[in-house]
Amino acid sequence: MKEDMAKAMSLFMVRRPCQLWMHALIITFYPPVSRARFAPELTQTIDPEENQRVIDSMPPADAGYRSVDELKSGFMQGTREELFEELEQWSAVRFPEDEPKQVCYLTGGAGLGKSSISHQFCVRLDAADHPSLKLGASFFFVRGGGNLEDAHLVFSTLARQLAVSQSTLRPHIISTARKYLNHGERQQMQHAFEELLRKTLTAAPADQTPTLIVIDGIDECKDRRLVPELLRSLFSLVRELPWLYVFAASRPEPHILSVLAHPSSADVVHHMRLEDAADSDGDVEHYLKETVPKIPSYADYLNEHPDALRRLVSRAAGVFIFARITVNFLDEHHSHPKEWFELVLSGGGPAVSPLDALYLQILRSAFPPEDLRALPSEHKRLRSLLRFVALESEWINAETVAFYERDLSADDVSDVVDRLRSVLMIDKDGHVVPLHASFGEFLVDEDRCSDMLYHVDKSEGHAYLACACLAAMSFEHRTYYLQEPYARPQHARVNFDIMVAGWWGHVQLAKHTVKLEEQLSQFVQDIRLALHMWIITEFYPDLNAYGIRCIWDCLQVSNQSQLIMCCIYLSHVNGFIIYFAAFWSQESNML
Repeated sequence: MKEDMAKAMSLFMVRRPCQLWMHALIITFYPPVSRARFAPELTQTIDPEENQRVIDSMPPADAGYRSVDELKSGFMQGTREELFEELEQWSAVRFPEDEPKQVCYLTGGAGLGKSSISHQFCVRLDAADHPSLKLGASFFFVRGGGNLEDAHLVFSTLARQLAVSQSTLRPHIISTARKYLNHGERQQMQHAFEELLRKTLTAAPADQTPTLIVIDGIDECKDRRLVPELLRSLFSLVRELPWLYVFAASRPEPHILSVLAHPSSADVVHHMRLEDAADSDGDVEHYLKETVPKIPSYADYLNEHPDALRRLVSRAAGVFIFARITVNFLDEHHSHPKEWFELVLSGGGPAVSPLDALYLQILRSAFPPEDLRALPSEHKRLRSLLRFVALESEWINAETVAFYERDLSADDVSDVVDRLRSVLMIDKDGHVVPLHASFGEFLVDEDRCSDMLYHVDKSEGHAYLACACLAAMSFEHRTYYLQEPYARPQHARVNFDIMVAGWWGHVQLAKHTVKLEEQLSQFVQDIRLALHMWIITEFYPDLNAYGIRCIWDCLQVSNQSQLIMCCIYLSHVNGFIIYFAAFWSQESNML
């Protein structure tokens, strides 16, 4: 009888009255379990116009990859080859080799080209004749883009796209969407997820074609509080559905990293860090060499100045957005190419305006102005780190900043760094470095950094760092400096070179402050410190012949023989040079 009923259905699929009659017949004569297999056909055939109306009623956002603007979608063929090779292996369930994961999450600082990679991945999957994964849906967040930054529209938008791209999912989506829409078009995010995605996709056939969802720029979601829930929902869904895959990309912001680093994510998430890509510098070089010479009037200039392009590549430092902004700027300024090119290399003028806007937006997002005004201690922590980032030429890490900033702990510094991971990177040695040199230049230029809450005054900043170095330069710390890191575990990760060699540079560039004057006066009067500096200068070649503990014991100013050594030191030319240099610094800064 079931076979006859199926045959009868195929004969009555011409007109809606017959379809409705058949629908009623099946409901009447078939138990729920048996009639479930007819549900997709019924949904598809009752009324195509009605089905489309249901799909159109789901709250949309024009966030698919085809709607992405040129800045996010621009991609130069021949770049990112190693990364796309990894993505190809991942989509073919061959990467990571030890345990392939269903979620691939790409993080990277601002301007490294994450959105271009996400967009290109979508393009390649859509264009492939036999892709390992079929692109089902995509959502590209855009900060300040209205619906494009609204987390409430993510799941309804993905469901709409899946209904169009996946014929096997379409009837299930329409069926659940009807029930969902009975409660209103705009609902809380968890309801959209449960009813439009989870119920729909778990009802799909077990042999569903492997399908990919792409979500880009999650850090640009307006309501940051919803982002962890959004990610956890997607991760839970792929655990239930072996045919569903997710590729996502964002900046490495704390509320996102906390989800990725959680033990519950380890079984499904493969985390790729764009900063680890070995070919980023070469990719930017390739891009600049392919584009700049093609800009009218710049080909002749580059032929006459063969080192100019090399200098530009060096200036870009592997950051795609800097290269893209530069190319766009040069393309708008064809006359007098030498002047415009040198302006770009100097880091000034309108060439960096888009980059400055990006930096300011990141700072305000991580540390909102209203929070800094309401909580001065928060502002102090931020300024402490920004001073080191903008003005210190030696390497820094959280322990180093905390060592010189006595009121801060390493955890305090790490928290600030984590919130600024869009513009700060942690390199393989654990050092904090700006994403691009232009970030430090931006911070110290009040014309570029228009919000004084984030601006770093150069002369005041150098005075502050000089004081921090001088305050830290005790006899004990100088002795620590002479030891190997393993011999001073409590300060093993502190960069003492800032104290030993950097203080003088900061003094030279500092403005006069009362605190700096006091620190310099105390410094030149500390005979133990001066004696220790002389010992290093005089005996450094043979220093390894003596134990550090022995030097520590012998140089304490506590007996007659050591006082005699101090007098000898004061008569020694090296001692006078050190004393005079410090004294001159004090006098010159008081003028």
